[in-house]
Amino acid sequence: MDDCKRSSSVVRSGAARRWLAGVVAGLAVLLAGCATPLRGQLTAFHEWPADAPRTYQFARTAAQRDSLEHATWEQVMRAELARAGFREAANPRFSITFDYRVSRQLGRVVEAWPVVQPYFWWGTWGSHGGVSMGGPWPWWGPGYYPMEYDRAWYEYRLRIEIEDLAARPPRRAYEGTAVSDGLESSTPAEVLPLLARAILGDFPGPSGVTRRVEVPAEAAR
Repeated sequence: MDDCKRSSSVVRSGAARRWLAGVVAGLAVLLAGCATPLRGQLTAFHEWPADAPRTYQFARTAAQRDSLEHATWEQVMRAELARAGFREAANPRFSITFDYRVSRQLGRVVEAWPVVQPYFWWGTWGSHGGVSMGGPWPWWGPGYYPMEYDRAWYEYRLRIEIEDLAARPPRRAYEGTAVSDGLESSTPAEVLPLLARAILGDFPGPSGVTRRVEVPAEAAR
């Protein structure tokens, strides 16, 4: 009987450790990590001309012209635009600008952690003890303790604007913004292709709405 009680306490303790380990592991994975899909929000507005050839050239702001970082992101965007049926041309129909930003955020987070508490009793053959998960005395049943701490995370944001050069004067034909949050375990170069795929995957998509999007990480490889 004593062996059964000790065995039961070991099982409960092991389950608690596995539960906590699962929570920690989940928080350590970026939404856009190696095997985790990117989840975020996409907002788009457009008046896309029907049957227009998807030819384009990049347009750059004054700050972007001499930026080696922006030149690197252009290489990524070329690949994603090609997947969406766009191609660069000397006399394009569209002019495309984009802005990719990564900003570090810091805030207070409150999470509920299970209460893991020891227990003891006296009985045959002496004292006994173990560990259980439950509400703090004198309450019984499942219990959770609020943990408050500072957490840093990153906001990844990609905005694409497309001008129709065939219009006189040229006019805005499309603008879309994709945003996703993640922890510190990924690099901007890993997230940009996924944000571009979120915007260009079903281009031009519905206009005037904000919708949740999910992009498999493998799709950007």
